[in-house]
Amino acid sequence: MVKHPWSEETRVIYEAAATARGAEGDARAMLGAKLAHMRVQRRLSQLALSLASGVQQAEISRIENGRGNPTLATLERLATVLGARLDLVDVDEPDTARCLVDAGDGSTVADLV
Repeated sequence: MVKHPWSEETRVIYEAAATARGAEGDARAMLGAKLAHMRVQRRLSQLALSLASGVQQAEISRIENGRGNPTLATLERLATVLGARLDLVDVDEPDTARCLVDAGDGSTVADLV
């Protein structure tokens, strides 16, 4: 079987999809690291967070390892138990892109830079 080279249009689409997939993976890993950091900071095990939030421990593990794809409802339940809030930040604004802020006291939870 002879392989035919991709057209320029197909190559551009493939590269755009690969870039988007990489960015999505990075975002999931960052979300997982934030969740794990907040959980450990509050001295909660995954099981304790699971029992308090109603989110299965296996799902918490997947999220923390960057393999989960949590719904908004799941993230809201976890945030509520952790005393945090969900927020969109403008990555172009240096002050908001640098850290995740704990809703309780305004202290920096995780430095992202």
